[in-house]
Amino acid sequence: MPTLAHAPAHPARRPRVPCAAAAGRAGVTCAAVTAIALLAGCGGSPTAPKQDEVFYLHGAAGALRKDASFEVYFPPLDAPATDRLPRRIGVGLMNGDVRMSRPIDWNVGGADYTPERRFITYQSPRQFLFSIYERIDSPEDPWPDVLKRYEADLEEQGAQILSGRAPVATANTQGRSYLVKAKIPSKPVSEAFAHEILIRSPRRVLLVQIVHRENIDASADEITAALQSLTVY
Repeated sequence: MPTLAHAPAHPARRPRVPCAAAAGRAGVTCAAVTAIALLAGCGGSPTAPKQDEVFYLHGAAGALRKDASFEVYFPPLDAPATDRLPRRIGVGLMNGDVRMSRPIDWNVGGADYTPERRFITYQSPRQFLFSIYERIDSPEDPWPDVLKRYEADLEEQGAQILSGRAPVATANTQGRSYLVKAKIPSKPVSEAFAHEILIRSPRRVLLVQIVHRENIDASADEITAALQSLTVY
């Protein structure tokens, strides 16, 4: 399957993008994607849920089950629908290392929790992909070193950085935001835009990647809300 960028030498450092071709065959304006970079501010660090406070999520959007899955249901992060946002549900990801409030109609498009290459990708009915990848960078490394390695990964794969290193924040982490353009190896060859955000906690470094098919304006609020709720342990 075509990806936003070619597969890396080490998939945990620069991950593949499941289904990126579907999201990337129509470009988006740089100005629209850059709107996500307006994230700012710092949040607190919520208490991790107890085992008996969660239910497993699996299959269709919002379906609750009690068998193992790539998500667990975390009610404290639930949020009702508003004039600008759909209803959101709280989920725990990556074996409890990540918490997030996501729209109930996002579906899991792919996931792998193999150590050192964990990721999960959501498909939104509003025509974008939202992915979280765990990188192998040490959280103790200086920010400049982490950023240089990430940028070297992009250069190695032929991706173009349109803007980068913009400061952002999630619920309890700081990060740096990039706007990236890459070629999709389809016939004919097409281009895709992705907004990529490196975030770090005291224990791990993550890459959040948002690949868009159409203008981001209609989805900017829900993407921003998901990022602002993101909590990394």
